[in-house]
Amino acid sequence: MNILIIVANPKQESFSFAIANKYKEVMLEKSNHVELIDLYTDEHQQPFFTYQDVNKLEVTKEMKYYQDKILKADELVFIFPYWWGSFPAILKNFFDWNLSKGFAFEYVNSRPKGLLENKTVKIFTTTGAPYFIYMLTGVNRRLRNMIKKQIVEFCGMKLQKFTLYGGVNTDKEKSRKILQKIEQENR
Repeated sequence: MNILIIVANPKQESFSFAIANKYKEVMLEKSNHVELIDLYTDEHQQPFFTYQDVNKLEVTKEMKYYQDKILKADELVFIFPYWWGSFPAILKNFFDWNLSKGFAFEYVNSRPKGLLENKTVKIFTTTGAPYFIYMLTGVNRRLRNMIKKQIVEFCGMKLQKFTLYGGVNTDKEKSRKILQKIEQENR
C-alpha cells in the first residue's frame, strides 16, 4: 500500500511529528511504501492561493508534484494541531491548491462528483487542552464532520479514522501512551 503522510505543524519537535514518525515506522514495518511531507519545509511549498477564474486554474509545477503524490497514494494521513477551531492555514492552502476542480472533483448536472475514489483518509489532530472539553462543546464532532463531508467525501474519498488527542502538551506520560496506542492499533 502507498501511504502519504502530510504534516501541518511548523515545529519539528511537536507531537504532530512524533505521531507522524510513529505511524510511518509501523507502516514501513508492514512493508508499505510511506512518504512524509512537511508542509512547512517542503521544497515544493505553494504561495497563498489566489485565482482569477477557478474554472481556468493553471496547473503549476507544485500542484502537479502534490497531485501526483495524491494519485499514487492509497491512503492519505493528515496530522496537524487543532488551532482556532480548525487546522493550520497552510493545510487549508494545500487543499485549495491541490484538491482542485478537474483533479479531485467535478460537477455533473450541477452536483459535485468526487474523483479520488478508492482512497482512504486518516486524520490525527492534537491539542493542549483536555479532550473532554472538545467532546462537551461538540468541537470534535464539528471538525470531524466538516473534514469528512466538505473535503474527504466531496473528493470521493473515505474517512477511515479521525482522532483528536487532547492534553498532549501537558502530559508526557499521556503522549507516550498515545504513541503506544497508535503502534498497537496499526500493527
